Amino acid sequence: MSPRVAFLGLGTMGLPMARNLAHAELPLLVWNRSPSKLEAWSNGGVASTPAEAAAAADIVVTMLTGGDALEAVLFGEAGAATAPVRGKLFVDMSTTGPAAAHKVAARLAALQAAFVDAPVSGSRAPAEKAELVVLAGGQAEDIDRARSVFAAVARAVIVAGPVGAGQTLKVVLNGMGCQQLLAFASMLRLGERAGLSRAVLLEAFSSGAFATPAYAAKRSRVLQKRYGDPDFVLELVLRDAELCAELQRELGVELPTHLAARQEVARAVAQGFGSRDLFCVEELYSDFRTGEPK
Repeated sequence: MSPRVAFLGLGTMGLPMARNLAHAELPLLVWNRSPSKLEAWSNGGVASTPAEAAAAADIVVTMLTGGDALEAVLFGEAGAATAPVRGKLFVDMSTTGPAAAHKVAARLAALQAAFVDAPVSGSRAPAEKAELVVLAGGQAEDIDRARSVFAAVARAVIVAGPVGAGQTLKVVLNGMGCQQLLAFASMLRLGERAGLSRAVLLEAFSSGAFATPAYAAKRSRVLQKRYGDPDFVLELVLRDAELCAELQRELGVELPTHLAARQEVARAVAQGFGSRDLFCVEELYSDFRTGEPK
């Protein structure tokens, strides 16, 4: 028998993920903080509160904007964990950082509920195609209980270790991605300044020795500078960069290249680019002056 699933959070990533769960014919009940998001939902039941959704579910999946949102949705007024949750499995697919994962896991364990941190790698397009990669942390039996959920939304599952390891892996992966993003953006603008066409640069970036799937997927968007309908907003890149900086502090290390990239993303957000697609960070380098971006 398929597990009953509550899915909490229908944002840019959450909505297509929930739709894929519905397409997989898992019994599904959804909830979202903003009712307007629910107007486009026609794939199953809608709960009025997280507690109502959790009470009817075997597995409670959260896809939210960060640790504060996760804590509010689980433990706040009418939160999911205020329902009877003994024996239920909570799977957080948000990006919150390992500290938040450990905190939530401990609070749920006190209620005799299990927890898996399972952030995903990928943006809106992979979410729509069920091609995300799950980075899972938790006990093996709990991860196994979540396999039907993962199979509906992802092409692969990487088991990172115990609770918190999934979030740690996501923070490290996003730390690398932040640096790649700034390298892409700055070298794109430098190449244009040197007289190369954007089309030629993007062909090289997406097919040369340093190509990544992200570069190839973004080629058309960057060619057109189409940043107003984001797959992943720049302000969330900053959130992830802050989580990576926090991990560095906890471990007593400092990675100058990452910290410099984080500073550049923060500068772009401060200039008003936070709600646009992450590749709009190239606008920082729209005018080079004496070797310094404007």
